[in-house]
Amino acid sequence: MKPLVFNATPLIYLTKVGLSKIFEELKDEKLTSPSVKREVVDEGKSKGVADAIILDKLFLKGVFKIAEPKDKIFLESLLQTRGLHVTDAEVLTIAKECGGTAIIDDEVARKTAKIYGISYAGTPYILAKAVSEEIITREKAKQAINEMIYAGWRCSIETYAKIMETIEKLGKSRR
Repeated sequence: MKPLVFNATPLIYLTKVGLSKIFEELKDEKLTSPSVKREVVDEGKSKGVADAIILDKLFLKGVFKIAEPKDKIFLESLLQTRGLHVTDAEVLTIAKECGGTAIIDDEVARKTAKIYGISYAGTPYILAKAVSEEIITREKAKQAINEMIYAGWRCSIETYAKIMETIEKLGKSRR
């Protein structure tokens, strides 16, 4: 199984809508970078954000492993991409190094991943995977997309329609 390398947005929004259990129950290895952890846990806790406390517990339990990007030259070349954040560049570097899938929602990061041939997917992929592994139901996944949007997660109308259609096509789950 390819490791899943998480950026901040999927961690924050899935936790905001009460689905942090997905992270614990997904079979894949889950990695992230030190700066993603800093953003979602340390900065979140200093702002008093509830999801940061839950994510901190998941890090302490070892649900997520911290991986340091090793290829500093590749990382530096990525950082020259206009609009690509440090966390995005680190996640893409780690995904490339371990042959994993970068879990990123940012458009610049996704385009960059495509250019460099790095496997990537977004938050809806994690929801679809959770439905496929019978961690949540299709209905819960569709509800989560709507709740994430209400909480500030963004996607185009076309993407929204595609996400809902994809989730609907997934086999019925027992939970």
